[in-house]
Amino acid sequence: MRNFLVLLKKDFRMMVSGRFFLAAAGSLLLYTLFIQYIVSGNGLTQLKVLVGELLFIEIAAVRFLEIGSMLLKEKQMGVVRVHAVMPFQKRLFLLSKLTAFLLSDLLFAAGLTMLNAGGLEAAGIMPAVLLQTAVLSLLMALAGFGCAMLLQDFKQFSAAYAVIVAYAAVPVFMAQDPSGVAAWINWNPFYHIYRELKNAFFGIHCAGWVYYACTGCGIGVMFLLAQAAFYKEMGKES
Repeated sequence: MRNFLVLLKKDFRMMVSGRFFLAAAGSLLLYTLFIQYIVSGNGLTQLKVLVGELLFIEIAAVRFLEIGSMLLKEKQMGVVRVHAVMPFQKRLFLLSKLTAFLLSDLLFAAGLTMLNAGGLEAAGIMPAVLLQTAVLSLLMALAGFGCAMLLQDFKQFSAAYAVIVAYAAVPVFMAQDPSGVAAWINWNPFYHIYRELKNAFFGIHCAGWVYYACTGCGIGVMFLLAQAAFYKEMGKES
């Protein structure tokens, strides 16, 4: 436990030095101003739709890029090489990263919801919003971690980022025209996560055990793949 807390503290320091929290606060302010400007006079329904869309895009796109950038920087600094010879469970390195980014994403989601839905309305939907945020956050953090470990430089990572984020963002753009949603979109797992996140803002609970079983298995598989990529990188560095 002590080793995990040491790693977690180090990750938070890295996020602070990289102005991660400053950027998140800026995004929170800009999103709130944008939402209030667009929604002014148009009702609570449009507000909730916008908040859900922006939250999904922020975590799917921005967090993936940030964890990848942080890990690529650590690889260049020799941090992975150091951890390869340190006497603690190697998976703690991955777990500390996931915890740091998950906590920051939950805080961001709570702030965006409170600032825009406000008061009792936000309190009522918060548990469901945070649950779906956690699912998306873990998947994107694991994808970013794995790509950063497998790819050699930021140029390669950027190419992977463009493909993965485009795939993840498809449900948001298709949702603008429900009549145009094709049957194949059901094979995109991010469509179901986006739908559940959007429903959470309206207090609608459609997800059953199949959804949570699939997302749980998906997170588990992604964790094993990211861990394998980390062990492979450590093998190269040791």
